[in-house]
Amino acid sequence: MGIDVGKFLKNPEYDIRITTYRDVFQVAALECDRWGDEFRKYSAAVFMSKIDMAKMGFKKGDRVKVSNTNGSIVVEVRETKRDEPGGIAFMVNSPWSNALVSGDTGGRGIPEFKDIRAKVSLSKDEVTGMEKLVVGN
Repeated sequence: MGIDVGKFLKNPEYDIRITTYRDVFQVAALECDRWGDEFRKYSAAVFMSKIDMAKMGFKKGDRVKVSNTNGSIVVEVRETKRDEPGGIAFMVNSPWSNALVSGDTGGRGIPEFKDIRAKVSLSKDEVTGMEKLVVGN
């Protein structure tokens, strides 16, 4: 019986820059059921170009860990409709993306939602639950 060496190897991490945005479908799901599966489906995802996904070895629907000094989350990765410039990703403004936003406003009073620097790597963990994001467990 051999040792599964793969379980000890860390998945490669890639640098990304995330821009958050508003989505009408996610807002509608929020109004209907803030804690429901539909809201999570629209909110717990990071959108990347198929070119970046291929470079990073991700497939549509894979779970990825997105982390920086402000937080760490697991979300699904999905393709953008266009081929965006390399290293740019998008997330709907939600508790998942907010976990990555710094509280330091640089004296402007508004957090940085348009240029979130993070690392992304493939994950076998489940998508981060809303309870953990809201309560902070």
